[in-house]
Amino acid sequence: MSYTILRPVTAALTAAVALAIMSSAARAQEPSYAVHQESIRGVVRSFDGAYTMYVRDQGGYLDRVQLHQGTIINPTGIRLEGGMRVTVYGYPEGEVFVADEIDTPYHYRPHYPNAYPYPGWGFGSGWGWQDGDDWHGCC
Repeated sequence: MSYTILRPVTAALTAAVALAIMSSAARAQEPSYAVHQESIRGVVRSFDGAYTMYVRDQGGYLDRVQLHQGTIINPTGIRLEGGMRVTVYGYPEGEVFVADEIDTPYHYRPHYPNAYPYPGWGFGSGWGWQDGDDWHGCC
């Protein structure tokens, strides 16, 4: 067999292997679980039902945000209300922004009116009072 015939075949195989290695290296730079999400920062303006929220974004636009079963709201347990500052992570889909996660800068402290329904006991001296979860006093 002539070397002149093998040269183009060898060159084609070398190019194919190089292309496979480069595409493999490009995929290795980003983990397979990486998700590209966009975000909206703004203030909650209103709600339309349980799963549609309107947010006035930093650019002044009123964005329609679609929540879904499984949308994560942080901190867990907080109820979103008009006037709250939020950061919404998700993706645009047509005329709505689909929310996968909503973060707020607020702290959630549950209110339990009968948190301690049973009598308690203890030893000590001093004075003080309890306001929600916070104890104010001495000793």
